[in-house]
Amino acid sequence: MQPVSHPISANDLPNGWWERRSVVFLLVLLGLAPLAWPALPPLVDLPGHMGRWHVQMAIGASPDLSRYYAFTWAPVGNLGMDVLVPLLAVLLPFELAAKVGVMLIPLLTMVGMLYVARTAHGRIPPTALAALPFAYAWPFQFGFVNFVLAQGLALCAFGLWLQLGRDRRLVLRASLFAPIACLLWFAHSFGWALFCVMAAGAELARIHGGWRTWGLQLGKAALQGMPLALPSLLMIASPSGTRAAPDDWFNWIAKGQWFLSMLRDRWLAVDIASIVIVLLILYVGVRTPNLRFTHTLGIPAVLCFLAFILLPRLAFGGAYVDMRILPATMTLALLAMQPPNDGSRLASRLAVASVAFFVAHTAATTMSFALRSDEQQRELVAINHIPRGAAVLSLVARPCAQRWSDMRRDHLPGIAIVRRDAFTNEQWALEGQQLLQIRHLAAAPYLTNPSQSVSSAACPDRGANLTVALRTFPRVAFTHVWTIGFAPVVHRMPDLELIWTNRTSALYQVRR
Repeated sequence: MQPVSHPISANDLPNGWWERRSVVFLLVLLGLAPLAWPALPPLVDLPGHMGRWHVQMAIGASPDLSRYYAFTWAPVGNLGMDVLVPLLAVLLPFELAAKVGVMLIPLLTMVGMLYVARTAHGRIPPTALAALPFAYAWPFQFGFVNFVLAQGLALCAFGLWLQLGRDRRLVLRASLFAPIACLLWFAHSFGWALFCVMAAGAELARIHGGWRTWGLQLGKAALQGMPLALPSLLMIASPSGTRAAPDDWFNWIAKGQWFLSMLRDRWLAVDIASIVIVLLILYVGVRTPNLRFTHTLGIPAVLCFLAFILLPRLAFGGAYVDMRILPATMTLALLAMQPPNDGSRLASRLAVASVAFFVAHTAATTMSFALRSDEQQRELVAINHIPRGAAVLSLVARPCAQRWSDMRRDHLPGIAIVRRDAFTNEQWALEGQQLLQIRHLAAAPYLTNPSQSVSSAACPDRGANLTVALRTFPRVAFTHVWTIGFAPVVHRMPDLELIWTNRTSALYQVRR
């Protein structure tokens, strides 16, 4: 008589080497390497955010800042780092506090990824390690720091949501997640919305039975999700933002670019190859009989992808709304892959491949950030020649053609606010998104972002250009002009005195 064989589940297998605490700790620590060297994390929007945080903290003691800006607290869904960095600055110098705050974002994101994977599968599947590079996805590189902080918190909260749901501690979960949902919304409203999509997908995955019981099951899921709707009351009280424009819906060209740009950094070949590797891993998961995708994470991934398709680029005062959710979609898809249930050989091979991908991607990001940091520091030397309280017209070069690798200097002048209590025209002032208001109205039309972004005369189809800006800006409103990415042009404007240049950028004093 033949013995009866029983299928082996993933939980019955011994833990793999990649699940050891020491290995997980080292991998997460390695994931912070790109941010270890740069004094200023080279993220596109970060210097502008730092300028706003400095105004928020110092305006009461700075007559210069109070002359140029106003700051009023209000309940808006975009306050994550605006609260965290000032808290860190109580113990640390401001610029170091900003760097530590930024480093906490990928740390939270990676920990959240592994927590979600372990809660959903009972262990860490080897392919979960391939999701770690998405901690440095394009929204992070762009410097959407409040959103990616909220995203990292949302992943950690999602792991807790799954754990309490698995343990059937639903009353405790409801009582905890009413305040957690509000915390996520205050960090960033899109981060809260992302969590709601993930939680809804996980609850849908719990639905079982025939179509006749679906109404009851959906009712139960909606009832359990009611505590997450509490921030809707906050949205009623907060200022409204910009609505979506018709051209922003179903822009397939832009959505295709966002898909290819998910891991965009510096080198086109490296970044596209990274996406190809991720797609290959998912393809292996689909085609290999011993690999499956758990519905608990697979359905949230599908819902996030549908949101990416349906969302516009601009909505509620925020830009790139659809792009922000795409990396989370790929992350959930990778985390949804269950560990192989037929032995450790396939699992070990997948772990080796995933770790190799993570290490290679981290090495490329570390090298890229070091190069970008050097590029930024060469430009920031100009601030040493700006007097305290100056009003600086910032004119940053915008290339005629879109390049894969940008110089990440659009908001560098924001550091002049931090170090010199200066006025610069690169700050955002969107209702419902920022609490900063511009008082220096004499600077119009060079008041806010994107007035600092100009092109050369060689590409007139790109909007404002340097020559027009230098000829028409209001002289009475500015004491200095800082051109970044343009060779000195002092011979064209006799009322501008060149006081610093590095040959590719220049600082001028306005003669009156």
